[in-house]
Amino acid sequence: MAGLLLAATVVGCGAGRVRPAPFRFRPDSVDPGSLLGPFDGKVVDGTSGDPVAGALVYATWSFQSGSAMQEPSGYREAVASTDSSGRYRIAALDDQDGPGVPRGARVSDFYLVVYKRGYVAYRSDRRFDDLGPRLDFAQRQNQVRLDKWRTDHSHVRHLRYVGGGPAIAALTRWETQEAAAELSGIKAGPRVATDLVVSGGGGLPASLVLSEQDLRAITRFDGTFETGPLNDEPDTDLYSSQHFRALGQPESFDVAVRVWKLDQKTAQERYGELVASLPGAKEVNEIGDRSMRATEQQIYGVGFLDQKRGVVVLMTCGQSQCKSIDVLVALGRKAHENIKRTVAEGASETAPADDGTGQDGAPLQPPAPRLRPRPGQQSAPSPGQPAQPSPARPAPVPSRPAPKPAPVPPAPTTPPQPAPGAGGAGPGQDSSP
Repeated sequence: MAGLLLAATVVGCGAGRVRPAPFRFRPDSVDPGSLLGPFDGKVVDGTSGDPVAGALVYATWSFQSGSAMQEPSGYREAVASTDSSGRYRIAALDDQDGPGVPRGARVSDFYLVVYKRGYVAYRSDRRFDDLGPRLDFAQRQNQVRLDKWRTDHSHVRHLRYVGGGPAIAALTRWETQEAAAELSGIKAGPRVATDLVVSGGGGLPASLVLSEQDLRAITRFDGTFETGPLNDEPDTDLYSSQHFRALGQPESFDVAVRVWKLDQKTAQERYGELVASLPGAKEVNEIGDRSMRATEQQIYGVGFLDQKRGVVVLMTCGQSQCKSIDVLVALGRKAHENIKRTVAEGASETAPADDGTGQDGAPLQPPAPRLRPRPGQQSAPSPGQPAQPSPARPAPVPSRPAPKPAPVPPAPTTPPQPAPGAGGAGPGQDSSP
C-alpha cells in the first residue's frame, strides 16, 4: 500500500537505479556490495563446520519508484539450494529469467533466507536469537553457520522469523503443525505468550485475530499471500501486526491488521487517538463496543474497540482486495469473533497498566496514524529506545510505543503460513525444523 515519503528520507535513492547496499562485497573487504548481485556463499553446520547440503536458499529483491513521493513497485524472487559442499549461488538480478527492474523504478532492498530442517533458519538482515540486525552478511563468499534446532525454541516464533513466499511456505508447512501444538498447549515446550513478547504481559498476536483462511473466505481472493509482521513497530506485549501481501499483485490487494492489547482505560484512549488521527474517520459502532470507518485514496480502514477485553484493532485493505468498505467490515466482524474466542472478558484487568510514560518518565507520543504506509521510512523510536533497523518492506500506520523495543513474531491460530522450505516433512514428524 503506497504512502508518502519525503525524498530526504531516502538517502542515495533519488537518482540512482540501485540503493547503496548495507552489506560488504566480501567478508574480508571494506568495499560495499551491490543489491543487484550476484550472490554466493557456503552453508555449514554451526557446531561441526561440516557443509550443509540441500538447504533452500531464497532471495528477494524489492523495488521502489518516485522521487519526491516514494512508493513500492513490486519485487522479484529467486530460489536455489546448496550443493554437496554446502555452496550456493544466486545469479545477478539482470541475469534472472523474466523482467528485471520495472520501468522507472529502482532496487531498494535485497534479503536472503537459508532454511534446512533440523536447523534454525538464517536471514541476511536479522538474527534469530535476539532479532537484532545482522552485520556479517556479504555479497560474495558469504559464510552461513546454521545452529542446530533446540527443543526450547518456539516454532511459532521461528516461522514468523523466516517470513513468507511460496517456496518457503511449501518447505515449512510441516512446521505449522508444531506451531499449532504450541498455541493450543497440547505440546510441552516454550510458552508462546512469553516467547513472543517483550515482558510476557499477555499480548495478543495479530495472526490470531485474522487468518489467511478467514481472509480468503470473505474476499474470495484465490491468489497467494506472503504473511509477516509490518515494519512500523516491533511486536511487543502491547502491540502486534500482520501484513497479508498478495504475491504478484499490486499493493491494492494487500491487507494489514494491527492489534493493541491494553488495560481497559488505555484501550479506550488508544481507540480515541485512532478516531482523531485517521483521515476521514467516522464512528459507526457496528463492531464491538465502538467502531469506525475511514477511507484514504485507494485504501479502506476499519477500527474497533472491545473495552472489556482491552483490545483495539485497526484493519486496512486495498480496494482491489476489498471491493467495498462493507467487505472490510465483514473482516472486522470475523476478527472480533476470533478475539472473543481467544481472550476472556476482563482479561485486560490483569495486564500491566500503561501509565503513558516512557522509561525516563517522559510522556509517550505515539505517531499520528495513517491508512497509508510510508515506503522505506522507519517509524521514529519511542523515547529511550534505540532505533530499529531499516525495514525491508514498507508497512502501514501507527502503533502505541511500547515500554521496551523487541521485534518479535506473533502467533497464528492457523499456524503462520510459513515461508520457504525445501523438502519439508509431513505432519506428525518430530518437532525439529
